[in-house]
Amino acid sequence: METVTGLQYSCCNEDSLSELEALELRGKRALSIHAAGGRAFSLLLGDPGEVVAIDRNPAQIHLGRLKVAAMRRLDREAYLAFVGIREGSARAEVYRELRGELPDDARAFWDARPGDIAAGIQHVGRTERSIARVSPVLRRFLGKDIARIRAAASLEEQGEIARAVFDRLPVRAVLALIFNPLSGRVVLRDPVYYGEGRRSAAEYLRGRVTSTLRRHRFDDCFIFSLFLHGDLKQSRSMPVGLGVDEYPVVQSRLDRIRFERSCVIEYLQAQPPEQFDAFSLSDLGGYLTIAEFGTLLKHVERTGRGGFRVCIREYISAPTERAPWPASLVRLPELERRLDASDRSVGCTFVCATRSAPSANAEN
Repeated sequence: METVTGLQYSCCNEDSLSELEALELRGKRALSIHAAGGRAFSLLLGDPGEVVAIDRNPAQIHLGRLKVAAMRRLDREAYLAFVGIREGSARAEVYRELRGELPDDARAFWDARPGDIAAGIQHVGRTERSIARVSPVLRRFLGKDIARIRAAASLEEQGEIARAVFDRLPVRAVLALIFNPLSGRVVLRDPVYYGEGRRSAAEYLRGRVTSTLRRHRFDDCFIFSLFLHGDLKQSRSMPVGLGVDEYPVVQSRLDRIRFERSCVIEYLQAQPPEQFDAFSLSDLGGYLTIAEFGTLLKHVERTGRGGFRVCIREYISAPTERAPWPASLVRLPELERRLDASDRSVGCTFVCATRSAPSANAEN
């Protein structure tokens, strides 16, 4: 199991509309990997009864608690300025107003990081800082091509331009230079690029980028802005939950979030059977070995209740291709294909499952 200390992720890089479709959350109890918190918060749009946001890295939980405190007190524009998605000059003052609402450990964590507060907490994770370092390289090699892609008159034209651009040998070489296990450790500093179940990152991402741009406008995918500019300040789209109509809904349901600082395997192992209706498991392949991922699936099977749903978002690592699969979990291939096509986070594919219904013989 990969051990990470300090703040690894601070910005949502996923399209949580996929999880909302897959998990059918109304009134249900869900377990979600926390990371930067964006997906756990956006699940509130599905009207769940409770979302348990779990992460064994305390820094990620401290981030979530500060984001919740900010969302409780700030309207959308003030929140976007505080976290750094919009320009803002009063972040330190806003934090002084919020810090009293934080638990002691979270307050101590953020009191010790005034520079991160001033910069905007959305872009201070290890991964986000690393992306900001490589974004000038991507802009240099792709800037003019991106302008052509954005100017395309149709999705068909956009897709053809993208295919031609990402088929070029120099572009493929740059992607291979940035997205590989060594760069993952040294430059990007993110375990997802060197985990045990990883795919060939550069080729995989090249295929996902071109397939995404055949289906979605460039400006509808905020993750492109993150990689090209190192932040979301120039993005024309927002992570799910931060839209004009979505933000007030998330605000009104924040009391349904419960933070849990724990290893997800150890946490589920300690739970009684049949505790959760939905599991949102995002890109754990960089952190768990194949064997550990198989153990996780066993505990998901045991702690799920009724016809529970599982949505596993896979990025560079694809542990489900090698981990033992519980007999009672039935894959939902049509849903998986639909999410693979509709998801706007560019690099992800999906594994979705539900508990199989008991056979007639088993009931008799």
